[in-house]
This record gives sequence, C-alpha cells and structure tokens, in this order.
Amino acid sequence: MNENTTKISHAELEIMKILWQADEPVSTNDIYKELSEKMSWDRSTVRTLLKRLSEKDAVTVKNLKVISYLPLIQEKEYRDSQTKSFIERLYGGSAKRLVSSLVENYNLTPADIDELRSLLEQGGDKIE
Repeated sequence: MNENTTKISHAELEIMKILWQADEPVSTNDIYKELSEKMSWDRSTVRTLLKRLSEKDAVTVKNLKVISYLPLIQEKEYRDSQTKSFIERLYGGSAKRLVSSLVENYNLTPADIDELRSLLEQGGDKIE
C-alpha cells in the first residue's frame, strides 16, 4: 500500500466501504445514489472524492458501459495500516498500551476478555 492510501479521508472512506462491499465494479451513479441518501452529497462531491481516490491509487476506473470503480486496496490491508498508524500516534507504537486502555476504559465482559486472551495466545490468527 502506498503512502497516499494511508491518507484516505473520512469522506473518501465512505466510498471505499461501498466498493469493498461490492463484488464487481460500481458505477459513479450507484455510488452517488447510496451516498446521496446516507450523506446528502451531490454528484460533484462524489466525483471529486472518486478523483482523489484515483489519484491516491486507492481505486481504478473501469469504463464499461458506464464509468465504474474498483478498489485497488483491500479493506483488511487498509484497516491494518490505519490500526498501525493509530497505535503509533496515540500509544507510541505500544499495542500493550492500547489493550490496557481498552481494558481500563470499556466495560469488557468476561467473554470479551476470554476472546482477547484467546486471540493473543493464537498470535492473532483467529479473525472476527
């Protein structure tokens, strides 16, 4: 993943979520329809965000019958990159400090703690 893709804005992330959920290229119009209902965005906003994502090499343009978009980065790849960046910025790179904060500040159930313990013992192999 290149450096630009780690700088996807919150608005651009809304578009990426639509693309990640689809199993095929998604047209500009379909993206617009979903986001106009959810975010009250107009077509020019959607086109601008798609252009930015394309410039960041986060999406590719497919000119089928209509212009459509496909993600060039996978959701897990992006999520992992953002998690690493978050831990670096807020916890000095210490995942231990992040987990400590979660335990101290959130009402984790005994089941949650058991699941976290199991994940740690498996080295993170058990995903969702």
